[in-house]
Amino acid sequence: MRLGRYEVVRELGKGAMGIVYLAKDPLIGRLVALKTIRPASHPDDDESREFQQRFMREAQAAGILNHPNIVTVHDIGQDQESGMSFIAMEYVEGQNLKDVMAQGRALSFEEIGEIVAQVAEAIDFAHAKGIVHRDVKPANIILIEGNRAKITDFGIAKIASGGGNLTSTGQFLGTPNYMAPEQIKGSPVDGRTDIFSLGIVFYEALTRRKPFGGDSLTTISYRIVHEAFQPLHEINPRIPDGFEQITAKALAKDPARRYQRAREMANEIRAVARGERPQRIAEPVLADETVITRNADQVPTLEIPFPEAAAMADAAESRRSRSDRHAKPPIGSFWRRVRPPSRVRNISNEVAGNGIWSRPLSAALVFSILGIALLSFLLAAGWLVRQRATARPVDTRAERLRNQQRRIRTEANRLLTSGNVDGAYQKFQDLNRIAPASPFVAAMLQQLGAIKLQEVSVKERLTQSKEKFTQGMTLYNNGLYAESAALFQEAFQLDPTSNEAARYLKRAQDQQQRRAGARSRSAIDAQNTASGGLLPAAGSTTMTRAGVVDGARNGGTASLTVSFDSPVNDGYIQVRSGGQVLFHVNLWEERRRAIFRYRAARAINETHEVRAHSDLEIWIIVPSLQISWNRKLDLNYAPGSAHKLAITLDRATNQISYQTN
Repeated sequence: MRLGRYEVVRELGKGAMGIVYLAKDPLIGRLVALKTIRPASHPDDDESREFQQRFMREAQAAGILNHPNIVTVHDIGQDQESGMSFIAMEYVEGQNLKDVMAQGRALSFEEIGEIVAQVAEAIDFAHAKGIVHRDVKPANIILIEGNRAKITDFGIAKIASGGGNLTSTGQFLGTPNYMAPEQIKGSPVDGRTDIFSLGIVFYEALTRRKPFGGDSLTTISYRIVHEAFQPLHEINPRIPDGFEQITAKALAKDPARRYQRAREMANEIRAVARGERPQRIAEPVLADETVITRNADQVPTLEIPFPEAAAMADAAESRRSRSDRHAKPPIGSFWRRVRPPSRVRNISNEVAGNGIWSRPLSAALVFSILGIALLSFLLAAGWLVRQRATARPVDTRAERLRNQQRRIRTEANRLLTSGNVDGAYQKFQDLNRIAPASPFVAAMLQQLGAIKLQEVSVKERLTQSKEKFTQGMTLYNNGLYAESAALFQEAFQLDPTSNEAARYLKRAQDQQQRRAGARSRSAIDAQNTASGGLLPAAGSTTMTRAGVVDGARNGGTASLTVSFDSPVNDGYIQVRSGGQVLFHVNLWEERRRAIFRYRAARAINETHEVRAHSDLEIWIIVPSLQISWNRKLDLNYAPGSAHKLAITLDRATNQISYQTN
């Protein structure tokens, strides 16, 4: 099956309006995810046409976003035969955050904070480009290897710089559990709307429950607009203190009281992860303005009548009708401009009617009141002086200790950023001696210790590889090719990056083949000598030396390409032809991100010349899956022809299959 120029590999998932496929771009051989939309059932299908316009707008919106934490859009097109529109997006292997939480996968508070911080940086980048996501939720956050987050599905994003309003009143744009109050009330939205939704995601990831739950749409919407959420520490006291403050600010009902930029939220989350308290920034009026769409047309998302809102509307209408019946009070009359509530006026009139304030006050009563006031003032002043006198002095030792911790932590972070793991580990050890109860320091020591052990293990393997290679070279130089080939193979397995070990392994095997051929020729020469050196007569079945050589060649060679798209990050594949190793490569490659090294799966694509009529033996070893697969094929190719052997591993069943032409 093809869509446009793309070759569909398999189906990844289905939605209400289309299907998502895994496909291959034949121009550059890249795997992509094709997000499709079914064509309208008839030309007047307004709803389908509107959805298709929003589908195209997704590509327009996401296509201008190039960020490591945003799924990249490569192409947009329409299949001529089926009329199906599609978007070619980056194919990301991983699970979304919703599935991770549903599976009960353990995530530390630091890992959750880093995931949310990455998403905050991504949506801040989108806001700077004039795009509001409008549907930030766990299902749209994909976690790939190393808990790196990528946000996807900008299908309901609005470009602030223009574009038609394709949304009608009462239509949802977003998921109710993750909508901001202004979305529910149909007010204009901006980047702060995404920050509120991200705050809900942060709360849910920390507590594994939603801050505004409910059994109906009306209940959920009412709680988002009117009610407060349960504090984090009441659910789990072990959640870091700073996350409580960050969540409360992100989930403020008033957008002006939230973070004005998503990057501010990311910075404070990482500060808490480092063991610092989140900084209190200035009032929102003085902060950087976020991407706001207040000059654009309003985009109502949902109209829900609330009883309290209806009562407030009736009261406002009543006040307006009363104000229309009365003239505006004169500006010079302060009391008329600031009129007390009617209830207060009635009480004051009743008091005045009883004549209390019309009676003259005696001098004794006046002086008693003044004396009581003076005594109260003196008592309050004395209490304040005593409190100031008994104030605790500043603990200079504790202050010096805090400053020392801050300096060591700053130096450790600098060494860690520069890649000096040993130096950073030493600094965190110093910090642990000063603050042994810090969970952040303990976690960093554990992570850095694991990195150091991994580096020691890598060094040991490299040392062993060099020793095996040196021993193999000694045997190779002495003509012991079979023994040297075994040592070269061990050296290559210990260090797959060693080109020398791979090259001399091939040379040793070639020398073995030459020596075996020379022995065959010597045997034929001896046979000819024993028979008097006479050549066989015409029609004789006895072979000459040239006949043996031609038979060894088996009628020429053919080209064979072996491909294997490895889904695992360990193991190796080895292919032999006629007892000779064609290639032996690992199914993984080592990569590095910052100071961390990790293994990543790689695609195998090897092309070699093989004898046209020979046997082919394939070995695939995957220790983590306990796979030891071996197949032997009889090749019967035409000399000079080209062939392909495609090998696949089904991760659902751990079964290996192959296909050849």
